[in-house]
Amino acid sequence: MFPAAVIRRTCGSCCQALYRQTWLNTVTSKERSRLLHSTAVSAAVLKKISQVLAEARPQARSRANEQTPPSLHGNNISKDISKDVADRPPKTKQKSPASRNQRRQPDRSGAAEPSDYRPADPILSMPRVFGDIEQPQDAEVGKFVIFGAANAGKSTLVNRLTGANVSIVSARPQTTRTRIMAAVTIDNKQMLFLDTPGVVSRQGLRRVSRSVVTAPWLTLPEADLAIILLDAYKLTQKTDEVEQYLFKHLRTSSSVPAILVVNKIDLVEDQQKLAEKVKHYMAEYPHIVEGPLFISALGNVNVDSLKSSLLSRTAPGKWQVPASVNSDMSSMMRVEELIRAEWFSRLKGHLPYV
Repeated sequence: MFPAAVIRRTCGSCCQALYRQTWLNTVTSKERSRLLHSTAVSAAVLKKISQVLAEARPQARSRANEQTPPSLHGNNISKDISKDVADRPPKTKQKSPASRNQRRQPDRSGAAEPSDYRPADPILSMPRVFGDIEQPQDAEVGKFVIFGAANAGKSTLVNRLTGANVSIVSARPQTTRTRIMAAVTIDNKQMLFLDTPGVVSRQGLRRVSRSVVTAPWLTLPEADLAIILLDAYKLTQKTDEVEQYLFKHLRTSSSVPAILVVNKIDLVEDQQKLAEKVKHYMAEYPHIVEGPLFISALGNVNVDSLKSSLLSRTAPGKWQVPASVNSDMSSMMRVEELIRAEWFSRLKGHLPYV
């Protein structure tokens, strides 16, 4: 409101006359009157400023006296100073930098406790670990990996073979994002099925995350037998680019025994074309030990025949899960998968999931 030099002069500091004269010449009488009557400055300070102005410019002395309120004359100055000091608000303790930087907490009255919103511990999503498992005397076990392109029906087949909804199923490709183990125990034989994400061709590598791309190939060496699943409808009605890439990579990087299974035969009309495609792929991988088996996992066609064939290929070994357990998936991961399946069924094309 007032120049720094005038305030310093009022407090007793020395002020150059040249600066005072320059400032007075630039301020009109009307502006000085408005500044002098400002309520933001105490009456005592206004009195001192008016005195400084009178000394700096003698011809303005009488004008300043005329515009000074009556309360500033005589002994009223000391009273005004005492009153001004008494009216000042008490000094508050300055907050420390730590308290100033704290964010203001929202009002949580009537809301749930903050602990209710904490994210779950990642350990809860890890696969379950079983302790000592009760083993029969002649226990047998077999581990089979379901291997194929996206949307070939791998998860549906796993659910059919185990008789439980272990893997979520949707119409979207790459619904399965990681390796999922499902188990079924019949008498003394236990079959472990490894459901994997769909194989991604070289052209689709940039559109899918690395973990999804590598999961099928990293799971393949774990299995005693691979179930290569082909989509019959895709072989006859669409391109089989992914299948060609799959078999080409299998020939050069794997020697796991395999069974060739053709799914969705209930959707095929051109049986001759399908037979030619299947015959071609049977010759592409030299380690196929059985097949082709034509099934429909969704319609439950010939699934029992496949299950019987797999039961005959178990070998003596220890069970890896209790007989009453159908998966090593944790409860937290199971809930996450069910929610994700519901998103896929409801959000249609609005959810970016790849």
